[in-house]
Amino acid sequence: MTKPRFATKVAICLGCIVALGAVALVAHHVLSGQDVSWTAEQDDSLDILATKAAGDDEAAQPEEGWAPRDGYIQLQLLGSSIPEQEIESVEQDGDELAVTLKVQGGPMTMDILLTEWRLTGGDVESVKSVTIDYGKGDIRRAPQCP
Repeated sequence: MTKPRFATKVAICLGCIVALGAVALVAHHVLSGQDVSWTAEQDDSLDILATKAAGDDEAAQPEEGWAPRDGYIQLQLLGSSIPEQEIESVEQDGDELAVTLKVQGGPMTMDILLTEWRLTGGDVESVKSVTIDYGKGDIRRAPQCP
């Protein structure tokens, strides 16, 4: 059996250092909440969001809105039934969740349709605001509902 050469030992040590650096970088991203992969799923089983009315009463929220739930964010979108709203992406930057809708061309119906979405995969507790990008520069902050 031959002894490993000095160059072989150095190469092995450098390989270990690079691997440890990669592990540390991945751990940093995971622990700092960056590169979190949010997913959006339309969920018709969710109740329509409500807002506070006079006193302790609640009333249905007939517009966009969001609410933190147990393990997910509920997002309510307002749009037409044809074409239905589609979420293209959900990204988190600090305490803000940015939802980008798919821009759809063609004819639209004049009816109003509320759709409920379940946003999962990120740090729900850290979300303090939600913005919705409708495309063509139309970006709106959605009100938070109870």
